[in-house]
Amino acid sequence: MLIGGAIVLGLLFITVSAIALVLVVGSSGSEGGGQAASSQTFQERYVTGRGANKIAVLPVVGTIGGPETVSLATPAATPETLSDQLRQAARDKNVKAVVLEINSPGGGVVASDEMHKSIGDFKRETKKPVVVSMGETAASGGYYIATAADEIVANETTLTGSLGVIFSYLNLEEAADKLGIEQEVVKSGTFKDIGSLTREPSEEELEILQTLIDESYDGFVEVIVEGRSLPDDRVRELADGRVYSGLQAEYLGLVDQLGGLEKAAQTSERLAGIEEATVVRYERAPGLAELFRARLAPPEPETLRTLKSAGLNPTPQLQYLYQP
Repeated sequence: MLIGGAIVLGLLFITVSAIALVLVVGSSGSEGGGQAASSQTFQERYVTGRGANKIAVLPVVGTIGGPETVSLATPAATPETLSDQLRQAARDKNVKAVVLEINSPGGGVVASDEMHKSIGDFKRETKKPVVVSMGETAASGGYYIATAADEIVANETTLTGSLGVIFSYLNLEEAADKLGIEQEVVKSGTFKDIGSLTREPSEEELEILQTLIDESYDGFVEVIVEGRSLPDDRVRELADGRVYSGLQAEYLGLVDQLGGLEKAAQTSERLAGIEEATVVRYERAPGLAELFRARLAPPEPETLRTLKSAGLNPTPQLQYLYQP
């Protein structure tokens, strides 16, 4: 019995050590370990077509944000993942064009802008065309990044538009009063606690927040003007926050043509000057370290999950986000 127990303990020690090693290696690769260490590699899944030339389909799915938004349960689109996808497509000499397969309501202003810039850098450095294929939704930040493409293809029923910026936060003042909760704040400046959840914002605070909204809105308008070759005043007329169908978006000049992935692939072949190509989709299977982290990570508090599922963000931020 003693020998059996020792064997079990030994196996347990080896297992725990292996898990720890995987987690350490995984975290070192994703935190300052250099480009080669942190870069993700994607598997190619055949979609259609034939020939040595390839069209790489890069999925951009879920809310746009930083690495902290990614989980195995909730899809998210991050600048880091898109950069790695584009890097792989750039290095593959057989990839002659890229199709961004966007299905996203948008997300963070900074993350959306980083993704937009990475697409522009890819086009300038590789001279490979980029076409967008819009799925069910390509709104707000999802449309923002699409404007960097050479052409945009949308389904007739794609929900797009929602051009603009939103900054929202919870106001729990009444709830706090009923529960007898009072937040004491010691601050270095008048506006240090701007966006507080436990009190009404002042007029001055709303004016400050509005300047941030206006600045980000101007940036959104600018990328549409440049990407779609539309007049500034026309874009501002369209960018009032409303959503459009793909059919409406084509009529308004926000997308180039209607169709699905097949149409987008044909368009990319035309832009690349090739007659036929094999269409492949980049896919990433969760790594061992990621699976272990998901297993060992503490569960998210139920209150926080409820707020997020209701579309309420407890952390205020500027967003290019379609939020009904």
